[in-house]
Amino acid sequence: MGTATSVEEARALAAAGVDAVVAQGGAAGGHRGGWLRDELADTLALTRAVAQAIALPVIAAGGLMDAADVRAALDAGASLAQCGTAFLRATEAGTSASYRSALAAAAPGETVLTRSFSGRPARGLANRVTAEVVSPLPYPLQNALTRELRAAAAREGRAEFLSLWAGEGVHRGREGTAAEILAGLWPE
Repeated sequence: MGTATSVEEARALAAAGVDAVVAQGGAAGGHRGGWLRDELADTLALTRAVAQAIALPVIAAGGLMDAADVRAALDAGASLAQCGTAFLRATEAGTSASYRSALAAAAPGETVLTRSFSGRPARGLANRVTAEVVSPLPYPLQNALTRELRAAAAREGRAEFLSLWAGEGVHRGREGTAAEILAGLWPE
């Protein structure tokens, strides 16, 4: 399995012999999976285009927060849906108290695409680091440079210095057990 952010990447993965392709839309949280040409495509449009371009199962990822989103992804040609941000506030998630507070307080439009923490593009909640680190070093140098900062911020509960990875749908997230959240993602 591999992650594609464009049809070009999906075709390359299929040619390499993967069993399935994750179509990562621009709304997805965390590090971008792009490796040829990272496009910030709409998740449903990318899923539809990838499903038409390759003869493999396609897993839609990015901004899928409820059953309607999952149904739309399946209708766009996905075989499965990958939901990450939806589970960040699950009881079992292991997210820190400061991370959970930031997630719970998130409003629409508060995520940014940044290289500030690792040097690789990733989507997360905006904070002091994403605002002030405007010329990060390339990966892995930036990742090494911020390692101690992130560790200290985690120990001290300082969300303004944490990498708060989350997708664009973060404001629609909810608390509950993983089973409860999963039940809310299951389309009828």
